[in-house]
Amino acid sequence: MRKTLYTNKKIKSLISNIIYDIQNYNFTISKYAENIDKTDNINEDKDSIIRQSFLIDTTMKAFNDFNDITLGNLSLNKNIENINILINNVIDNCYSLFISKRVKIKLGEEISTNFNILVDKNKIANSIFYVFMFIYNLIKSNSFIDVAYSFVNYEDERFLFFNEKSSLLNFSKDNVLISISFDSNNIPEDIKRKLFKTPLISYNGRHFNNIFLYTAYYIINRHSGNIWFDSIGSKTRINIIFPIKK
Repeated sequence: MRKTLYTNKKIKSLISNIIYDIQNYNFTISKYAENIDKTDNINEDKDSIIRQSFLIDTTMKAFNDFNDITLGNLSLNKNIENINILINNVIDNCYSLFISKRVKIKLGEEISTNFNILVDKNKIANSIFYVFMFIYNLIKSNSFIDVAYSFVNYEDERFLFFNEKSSLLNFSKDNVLISISFDSNNIPEDIKRKLFKTPLISYNGRHFNNIFLYTAYYIINRHSGNIWFDSIGSKTRINIIFPIKK
């Protein structure tokens, strides 16, 4: 039986938006590619051109992963990876993007003990990229992103943001929790829950093209992890949890 990606109107709209964005970026990206070694001929801000290239590359990675998830073709090559190294590499690669909004990324103290998780390194790195891309679209300029790690030892499954497949997760007593906090406009709790399950939703005239969160959630879920929102004062926090591999 032939499978189709266009399962509903929201996914069709999502894909149309992606194609529209790619068309808008096309001229800028082409100019950058042709003139990268001829900086005197580039009138626009070179950093802006490079940023557009980064955005389109990350969006296309998300679209490819989204396509694999939708068609049931997602495959994982799991190995033991150090989460500190993985997260730091992700932040290094996206740091310049947030500078454009005058946003600084602050890292909490790393856990002194080396700890590892069993993951597909590339897929998880991409997924954490997608989380930062979603934050990029919401975060207020001239603000901060706070990234912190902590050990979580839990036995109560209510600790997690639940979904219909939660019973299939391999719950572990020892976990690492990655918390990413940022300032943003308020998002109602019911909308936050839908963000993980709906590629495109609208609220109060605002459109959430959250292919990034939608795709990240399913990949993290396939690694026996989970992801959810909560709030600390005026900040929104995205939590990502993985079982530790001892």
